[in-house]
Amino acid sequence: MQAFSLMTDLVPQAIRDLLAFYKERYPDARFGDLDVTVLQSAVDSIDLEAKSVVKAEEALAVARASYREVEVEISQKAARALSFLKIFVDGDAEPLAKLELIAASMPATRRKAKAGADAETTASGEPRQRRRRAKNGEEAAQVAGVELTIDPVLEADSAALVTDASEADTQLPAPRSAKSVAAE
Repeated sequence: MQAFSLMTDLVPQAIRDLLAFYKERYPDARFGDLDVTVLQSAVDSIDLEAKSVVKAEEALAVARASYREVEVEISQKAARALSFLKIFVDGDAEPLAKLELIAASMPATRRKAKAGADAETTASGEPRQRRRRAKNGEEAAQVAGVELTIDPVLEADSAALVTDASEADTQLPAPRSAKSVAAE
C-alpha cells in the first residue's frame, strides 16, 4: 500500500489517467518499444527512486543534526576560551581590545545555545539562576580598558537641572480642552 501512495503522490494525475485508460481499453496495443507494461514499469520505478530519495533525506537530516551539535559545541568552547582569555589578559588594554573585536564577530550560535542553557532547571524543578555580579560604569570601563572622563560643563549643567527641578512647583497645570488651546 505504501508504494501505491508514493506513486499516487509523485506521478502526475494525467499520467495515472493515461495508464488507466491504456490498461482498460488497449492493453494489447504496442507502439514500437512502448506498451502498457513498459509504461507501468516506468511508473513503478518512480517509487523505487522515491524510496531512495527518502533514505537520502533521512541520512541528510541525521548528518545535519550531527553538524549542528558539533557547531554548538565548538561555539560553546570558543566562547569559554574567549571568556577565560579576557580574564587572563585583564588589565592589558591591547590584547583585551583585540579580544573584544573577536567577540563582536563571534557567530550567533553561541546565543542560541546560551538561551537553551538559561532555560534549564535545577534538580528541584526551579529555573536555574544566573550568578553574574553586575558591574558599575567605572568597573566596566576599567575591564574594557577605557578611561571615563566627565565633561565639567555637562556635569555643572546637569547639577543645575536637578536643582531647578527640585525647587520647581511639583503640581501639574490643569488639563485644558482643545477649544481653549485653539482660542489662544
